Amino acid sequence: MDNFVFYAILFLILFVVVILFAYIISYSYKKSRNLRKLREWFEIVAGNGDGTEFEKFLETFFSQSGWSVKKPTSNTNASDFGVDLILDGKIAVQAKNCTNGVTNKAIQEVFTGMEYWKSNGFPRLKYAVVVSTSNFTKAAKKQAYAVGVILKDGDDIREALRKGLSKRWVKERV
Repeated sequence: MDNFVFYAILFLILFVVVILFAYIISYSYKKSRNLRKLREWFEIVAGNGDGTEFEKFLETFFSQSGWSVKKPTSNTNASDFGVDLILDGKIAVQAKNCTNGVTNKAIQEVFTGMEYWKSNGFPRLKYAVVVSTSNFTKAAKKQAYAVGVILKDGDDIREALRKGLSKRWVKERV
C-alpha cells in the first residue's frame, strides 16, 4: 500500500508539472504571436498619415504593456487639447503619425493639454509623452528636455516590440 501512495503522489506531481509547462508554453506562444501582429500593424501604420489608426495602434500597444488606457474625450469630434491617450490617469500621450520630423508644436500641445486635463477629470496627470512614427526636430528635443516631456520615436517603438512590452518603456528616456 505504501508504494501505491508514493506512486500516486509522484503521478500527481508530474501531472501538475506537465500542466504548468503546457500553460507556460501556451502563454509564451500567445504573447509572441501578439507581438508579431503588433509589429506588422505598426509597419503598416507607420508614416501613412492616418492619425486615428496610429492612436488605435497605441491603445493596443499600451494596453498589452499593462497600462489602463483612456481617451480624454468620449466624442471623437470634441477637442482633445493635445492629449490623445491617458495612461493609468498619470501620463498624457500625444500621438504623431508622420514621415517628417515632429516639431516643438507637439511638445507644446501635450504639455498644455496635460495641464488642461489635470483640471478637467485627470488630476493625477504627472508626465507628458509624445510618441511618433518619425523622429523629432532639434527644437522639439530642446523644448521637450526643458519642460520634461518624454519623446518616443518610431525606432523606440520598434525596439519595444522587439524586446517585449513593458510599462517601464514609457518613462525610459533615451
